[in-house]
Amino acid sequence: MCTALGFKTDYGCFFGRNMDLSYSFNQSPIFLNKGFSYLNPVMNEMNVLNRSIIGMGTVIDGHPALAEGMNCDGLGCAGLNFSRYACYEQKAVDGKINIPPYDFILYVLSNFSSVAEVKENIPSIELVSVPINKDTPIATLHWMVCDRTGASIVVERAKSGITCYDNPVGVMTNDPTFDWHLTNLNEYIKISPFDCNPTAWSNHQLKGLGVGNGTLGLPGDFESVSRFVRAAFLCANLPQLDSENETVSSFFHILDNVAMPKGSVIVEGNRASYTLYSSCMNLDKGIYYFRTYQNSRISAINMNNVTADMKLFDYCDGQDINYLN
Repeated sequence: MCTALGFKTDYGCFFGRNMDLSYSFNQSPIFLNKGFSYLNPVMNEMNVLNRSIIGMGTVIDGHPALAEGMNCDGLGCAGLNFSRYACYEQKAVDGKINIPPYDFILYVLSNFSSVAEVKENIPSIELVSVPINKDTPIATLHWMVCDRTGASIVVERAKSGITCYDNPVGVMTNDPTFDWHLTNLNEYIKISPFDCNPTAWSNHQLKGLGVGNGTLGLPGDFESVSRFVRAAFLCANLPQLDSENETVSSFFHILDNVAMPKGSVIVEGNRASYTLYSSCMNLDKGIYYFRTYQNSRISAINMNNVTADMKLFDYCDGQDINYLN
């Protein structure tokens, strides 16, 4: 599952996501410095990072795999599940830059500074189905990319090849394809944050049951289509924000509205799918914020204060309660 969003305010451009899964992938905040080297298993050659990166990920056999992140130039990228549509090449393609899907974020954040640069270079990239190891299946993903100008795109690799969509709403979820999600928003053009005018019906003045009747019809379930609509509506109606902290708080409130509590979604194997963590990145300042399912306190890491080649940070999954007496 998962939901990603990005928007620009007076206090910077903010980008992040909910990670919805039924299991932990041994995730933790991770910093990778410029010059860090890692193996591209498709070409069996070492790649070197051209830019420093911070995000959430895991390390498998010494190989960092990012779920989302940003680089020191203010470019962010997040990978979300795309299980029914993702389709990768089975072997390297001549004349292309061949990388495995789980390295797409590393490659983009290492080599580019803006969404415009990513769009220009997407046609030269090919995604090849080579696993990290025999015990780790290939993730079926598509990606949202955002930069500090507020520009955003979605990149998908399906049977027809790799496609890059402009993202005018600054939101992405899961299946189906991104263009379908945009078309589906037309079904909700009458949704409004403002209450509807009273209507006379059978000589009875209808006023609605409390406030919020302008949002009648806004889908409230956890399916990817519904989360896309809710997140797009909330981002489109973001109020004027008065500080960076208020912006971060508002970002997490939107993610809360599409988050999955344990027990609300049960998947195969009788496992609960839930929001493991939520993240928010200030692309202008290089600050990575996150909260975990067990700890609703916001933790923050400033990538500009890290000098190690690779550093893993505490995941902070124990609830932190502020007692007032």
